[in-house]
Amino acid sequence: MFSFQIGVAATEEEEASSEESAALSEDVKAKLQEILQLLRQDISQHVQDAEPIRAILKSLRGQFSKPIEEVLIPAAFIESRQVQVLRAQKRLADRLQQEQSAKKRDDLKSLVDSTQAKIDSLTQSKVELEKTKSILEARRELLLKELEQVNQEIADVNNSLSKLPSALQWLEDEKYEQARQAYQLHRRLQPIPGSADTDQKEVQEADKSANVR
Repeated sequence: MFSFQIGVAATEEEEASSEESAALSEDVKAKLQEILQLLRQDISQHVQDAEPIRAILKSLRGQFSKPIEEVLIPAAFIESRQVQVLRAQKRLADRLQQEQSAKKRDDLKSLVDSTQAKIDSLTQSKVELEKTKSILEARRELLLKELEQVNQEIADVNNSLSKLPSALQWLEDEKYEQARQAYQLHRRLQPIPGSADTDQKEVQEADKSANVR
């Protein structure tokens, strides 16, 4: 701020009296440039120690115009505003910190909202998964019962299959015995002369003759 004021004052001084400005010695100009370099430093340094500026001003007393002097003298005694400057700097730092905290807060709120959306999504997924699980468990119970029934039917079939060889063997033996008996009966059969009708007539005629007597 002071360096800007010195530049403005110097410009005005040049416009007002270029001859007076040109009359400044190179040593004075160098000292003023040195003060400008000091004023470009952090203001917090000046409010705590402005002695370097005062020392240069003392060495230049009466060698420059009043406008420049009016700007430089307050800067040389800026320590009187140390409390105000430090408080203002602290408020600026606090504001910056609050802005950063507010940004961080907003970022965290966005993260909270994003995380909550994920939680809601997972919660909904949990409900749907539990519903699907219940359906699958009920289906599994039905399939287990069906499997139990199929296993029993397979066991019954296996039991029947295990009995088939002995049953087949018994039937084979039974068939053989029946064939043997049939063969034996066949061998015993002898031809009978005549016919059954003829024999039946003879029996009937004999029966009639017996009834007549």
